[in-house]
Amino acid sequence: MMGRILTVFLKEARDALRDRRTALMVLVASVVTGPLTLVLIAQFVSGLEERATTLKVRLAGAENAPALVNFLARADVEVEKAPPDYAARVKAGRLDAVIVVPPDFHERWLAHEAARVELVFDDSRTEASPAIRQSERLLEAFNRETATLRLMARGVSPSVNETVKVERVNAATPRQRGAVLLFLIPMFAILAPLLGGMTLAIDATAGERERGSLEPLLANPVPPAAFAVGKWLAAWASASLVAIVTLGGFVLAAAFYAESRLPALLQFGLPEYARFVAVVVPLAALTSAAQMLISTYGRSYREAQTYVSYLATAVSFIPLVVMFSGAREAAWQAAVPVLGSLMALTRVLRGDGLTAFDALVPAGVSLALAALAVAAVARLLADERIVFGRS
Repeated sequence: MMGRILTVFLKEARDALRDRRTALMVLVASVVTGPLTLVLIAQFVSGLEERATTLKVRLAGAENAPALVNFLARADVEVEKAPPDYAARVKAGRLDAVIVVPPDFHERWLAHEAARVELVFDDSRTEASPAIRQSERLLEAFNRETATLRLMARGVSPSVNETVKVERVNAATPRQRGAVLLFLIPMFAILAPLLGGMTLAIDATAGERERGSLEPLLANPVPPAAFAVGKWLAAWASASLVAIVTLGGFVLAAAFYAESRLPALLQFGLPEYARFVAVVVPLAALTSAAQMLISTYGRSYREAQTYVSYLATAVSFIPLVVMFSGAREAAWQAAVPVLGSLMALTRVLRGDGLTAFDALVPAGVSLALAALAVAAVARLLADERIVFGRS
């Protein structure tokens, strides 16, 4: 029995390798798309970090606020004069934020009256947010200093104006904050097996059925179960290979980028890679078996491809739902297909550790469901309506 399964496996592997163009397209898309996206996101985030650490404000009417300019100079903030067309430049995205000081600011400030300034910005541009927050914080600091000095001038302790002092304590580690940035890795780890095993799973079932090669293949003195298992092993191997290569690309991208920027956030090295592979390979067994089962009902390659796309869409929504719903981790989630694997991958990325329960339960569920799907494929291959029905 094992020899027959191996023969079917090798036959499907050879058939898949003959279509080099499709195999190369899948492999290149998997290797390049995810890591390149990660690098672009890291580049964007590091740019925001650099803007946040650069103390620089743009003032329009700086001559109307000498006290504000003096405060900014004492805070080592670079003050740049805003051009006359600052509003148009902010709208066009060439300036992030501009503090506009009216002509009567200094007189009102000396008279202890409410002195108004305008902060002109465009919050529809994400890259402008560091400059906006920085300008707001500096204006708030100037406001607090002014209030403190006025209280002291009247012999009043400044503490009366601060009934509650808030000390911010962030319990998240840099690595846990980086897990938000690296959300792409678990997402691609879930989707890579779907992409890697799809072509082979469809071609080994609906493709052979459409070409009419499934009938003579099943005419051989080999049990349908051997054909189903052999084809599944080939699809599983293809899905696992693409997932492993894709994750390897993320390791290279993280190592390349973390050397110069965001080293505390981009932590995805060989230990994380090994744990990801341990979680993803059993998941690949489930996805390839599910794709084969769905494709067996397709009368043509294109029809099966449509059916399988529904599965890919449903699976791709799981990481998005988890990300935006704010769902908390629970023990029962480990037994949910795909969701349990995603939770395990997220724990690895956050540095929370991967327990035996986190790894074995999703793997066991995936392998058990894969076995049921392969058994269903074997039964369908013994059905004449599936084998001979091509219209």
